[in-house]
Amino acid sequence: MNNEALELLLGIGIVVLLFSALIGIVVAVLYLLTLQNLLKVVATENRVIEPGKVWLMLIPLFSLVYSFILYPKVSESLKNEFLKRGLADNGDYGKSLGTAMAVLGLCGFIPVLGGFASIAYFVVWIIYWVKMSEYKSKLS
Repeated sequence: MNNEALELLLGIGIVVLLFSALIGIVVAVLYLLTLQNLLKVVATENRVIEPGKVWLMLIPLFSLVYSFILYPKVSESLKNEFLKRGLADNGDYGKSLGTAMAVLGLCGFIPVLGGFASIAYFVVWIIYWVKMSEYKSKLS
């Protein structure tokens, strides 16, 4: 290959990488908007965490630790709201899914295991997002 072909391939690779990053950011913002809007429908006295705190998940690496804080607090806020409203729910309000996501997020950095953990994280993340959307619909 000549230099022009290599430069073209490099340019295409950079464009694909930037486009993928942009899509990832948009999806992350939509996910965090879901969590923020969910917490907004929870009465202030029942919240264990403020809605705006979900945006801390956008901080690289910090989010790996913060997920162990955020997801249990979202679950506790939901539990408080459901109990206050007298609504029945047999689940743990997403606590186990959130904990699984936090653990899988860390496992994603383990060589060999990381690939499998990342796939599992993606699946659990989608399930969690859908579940939180369902809770928001029930509370709205």
